Amino acid sequence: MTVNSTTVHRGKPITRVLLVNPDSAAQEGYSNPPLGLAYLAGTLERHGIQVRIVDGFLVGRIGIEQAVREFDPGLVGITCYTPGRTSVIDIAKWVKTYRRDMITVLGGPHATIMWKQIMINYQQVDMCVLGEGEQTLLEIVLGTPYAQITGVVWRNDDVVTKNLPRKYIENLDFIPFPAWHLLPLHQYPNRGSGVHNGIDLSIEPRISVVFSRGCSASCSFCSTWWIWRGHRCRSAANMADELELLNQQHGFRHIIFADDAFSADMLAAKTLCQEIITRRIKIAWLATTRVDAVDHELLQLMRESGCYEISYGVESGSQRILDLMGKKATVQQAKEAIIATKETGIRATVLLIVGNEGETSESVNETVDFLNDTDPDNIGSVGGLWIFPGTALYTRAKREKLIDDSFWLTDEPIKVYLAEHSEKDLRKYLFAIQSRKKIGSVAFWLAYAIRLSRSFARKFAIARKIYNRVTRSS
Repeated sequence: MTVNSTTVHRGKPITRVLLVNPDSAAQEGYSNPPLGLAYLAGTLERHGIQVRIVDGFLVGRIGIEQAVREFDPGLVGITCYTPGRTSVIDIAKWVKTYRRDMITVLGGPHATIMWKQIMINYQQVDMCVLGEGEQTLLEIVLGTPYAQITGVVWRNDDVVTKNLPRKYIENLDFIPFPAWHLLPLHQYPNRGSGVHNGIDLSIEPRISVVFSRGCSASCSFCSTWWIWRGHRCRSAANMADELELLNQQHGFRHIIFADDAFSADMLAAKTLCQEIITRRIKIAWLATTRVDAVDHELLQLMRESGCYEISYGVESGSQRILDLMGKKATVQQAKEAIIATKETGIRATVLLIVGNEGETSESVNETVDFLNDTDPDNIGSVGGLWIFPGTALYTRAKREKLIDDSFWLTDEPIKVYLAEHSEKDLRKYLFAIQSRKKIGSVAFWLAYAIRLSRSFARKFAIARKIYNRVTRSS
């Protein structure tokens, strides 16, 4: 595959590296500190490299550009998630416009999966790091000839070259702790409510950590299996050391485990909780895991170590839907996990996808029954099944001509699966979940009619204001 490229890099030592979290990183107005970049920075600093992190969530695009000007790095590394890919490409373009010889490197899920499209279409991107990036980026910065670096795609004159894949780090304890000191952690907004373990969650900054990488499953809508290729845990002692560092040296007491499946290895999770208890690390924390990855012993240990909330990737209360998505879990397991969690004194959040393949009013009603039977403390629901590259769903959607790779060259952040449902259907399904009222029931239609009338009233009021403004101006 050939491209027109005017900048050629074959490997040279780099003394200054700027790592960028794009200004499109926020979800619903919030973003955790960029943990992945902090890990990369920790590895680079251990080897004497000058590195800075700039988070566009805090400083915006102007702040990113200012950081490039002030630090004058030899390499700019940018995290690239699929929904925010457009801003990432724009940042790389600006960098190349500002100083042509700065090396631009993309990493993260979208760069790992869609590297070919990125490298062919965007000459402002010099390299993509595929998968786990700590060692790969270090070798780039140390000046290793590009042809000898595994896990990277790069430009060689006007040819894009994909090297051999990199072996994943088997022992995660070998990775240095994140460079927390490079982030203004106290500037991130608080996210939480209530007091737990003597800690007021409404005023404490929430810091993300990871105990494991990957997941034990391969659901059809998820690309985690592609990125991480399995599930690996740090040792309990290593994780507890980092928690002590955050707690005692930096004063942080509110922790979120950002693992895809915190307790996929239940023995490892139990050992970690016991380590936190033994060391008397006073924190309040939450995590996400699978419904088949908890038992009463683990839940008790989690509560005693400071856990106040668990989010479960339930997705649906219909076994037929779970089987279609390859969830490898049962509705009964989900019920038992949520009930046991609440009985232990931990808040239970149910994460759902509304509008799955095969979804019908009947399957939505099964989910409503599930919610009413288990009564979770919170519901996190996505109105529509999002199609992401690197998933089995994406492969099928392409085969059925619902999407093709060119979609990721547009400015649309995501693609919603609408082969079986209209947007009207999705709104109805989502309302049923949020209200916990079964579609077809009198209670549902009364509540839904009120919802629609209020929506119409708001739209009418907006239209009236616009009309009045236009008529006055004319």
